[in-house]
Amino acid sequence: MTGKHVFLRLCLGVLGMVALGLAGCSLAPPVSPSPTFDSVPTTATLKRRLTFMPDDDSQAPQTLIGLIRIAEHELRAVLLTPYGQRLVTLVSDTGGSRYLVGDVAQETVQEKLPLPADWLASRLQWSLWPVAALRDAFAGSDWSITVSDGARVIRHHDKVIARITPASVSAGSTREVLLDDRQGRYRLRITPLEEAAP
Repeated sequence: MTGKHVFLRLCLGVLGMVALGLAGCSLAPPVSPSPTFDSVPTTATLKRRLTFMPDDDSQAPQTLIGLIRIAEHELRAVLLTPYGQRLVTLVSDTGGSRYLVGDVAQETVQEKLPLPADWLASRLQWSLWPVAALRDAFAGSDWSITVSDGARVIRHHDKVIARITPASVSAGSTREVLLDDRQGRYRLRITPLEEAAP
């Protein structure tokens, strides 16, 4: 086999892998519709301990402190390391979701928060907004929310994406929340800071 043939096979192999990768991406559900910001009955800054626990046991859990503010037109969450350094600020508004740089190196951000801004914004919404507001936001889309066995169940095309317990949690609640994300293969524990163990 000539060098030209080997090169051609390598190129076809790479193109095949790229096509498979793109096909895999298209199978992932899109971002869920966002509920209206004024449907959250709180104006206080929420202080929460966020513990990200990957399903992959080889990856260590990460704990951050979140100062979450839900205003009339946006969700803004300042994410701090346990030592008080500002890692990033998550902003979610009508323009989408994004991270604004904080006080630490980009490598530290990727190590401690290897999750897209859209993922975190939607999971906070699923955990802090009232069920009725999420149901209104999902109406007419491929997304749905039901309450079953004391948990909120988020589905996309009838496939379970996440379960959030307890179902009755809301932004003003002082109860701990556990989000089991089947899509992202993460569990997110949201603990009111005042109730968190030192």
